[in-house]
Amino acid sequence: MTPPTRPNTQTATTARRSRFSVRSALVAFAIAAGAISLPQTADAMITPEARGSLKGLSSQQKDSLRDQVVAAGLDAIGTPYTWGGDDPDDGFDCSGLVAFVYREIAGMDLPRRARDQRAKGANVAKSKLQPGDLVFFNTRGRGAVSHVGIYIGDDKFVHAPTSGSSVRIDSLDSTYWSKVYRGARALIKPESAPVAPKLVAVNAR
Repeated sequence: MTPPTRPNTQTATTARRSRFSVRSALVAFAIAAGAISLPQTADAMITPEARGSLKGLSSQQKDSLRDQVVAAGLDAIGTPYTWGGDDPDDGFDCSGLVAFVYREIAGMDLPRRARDQRAKGANVAKSKLQPGDLVFFNTRGRGAVSHVGIYIGDDKFVHAPTSGSSVRIDSLDSTYWSKVYRGARALIKPESAPVAPKLVAVNAR
């Protein structure tokens, strides 16, 4: 799908992206602080910047890139579906959401169509999915891949479904999505089991 051409509004777009990045950072912080809960698998990947101190010790480990991608996807929930949309104010289509999140959060310039995004990264078995991976579907019943979302853990993904809807979370195990599922790709290096945060002394006396 080729998105429609829009007027050049670089200044406004930069401002909107800045607001989106700030909101995403706040969502990631809220997740780490426990104010927002994620599906179990995604939550297990999160490493908080700080969870207070314990006898003069505090955490110095930051959220991973995968956590930030998931947080940005969740931040977009409720944004209206717009064909060709790739902006949080104007709306998103499925590939536009993915392209925007990965560009703004991970600094990756992805193709604009879902089937072209399917050619990027490394293949991932469904049983090996990690938060931040891309999941692909054939929603047209013919031809190649036609839909994409961002996996967030616990067999769930966030995506911009179709006209008349908005960005939301769905389950890979649902009757419909499991039937049209066509694979996944990892654009971020797979992470091993979570590592305990590094602790440093704070004002030890």
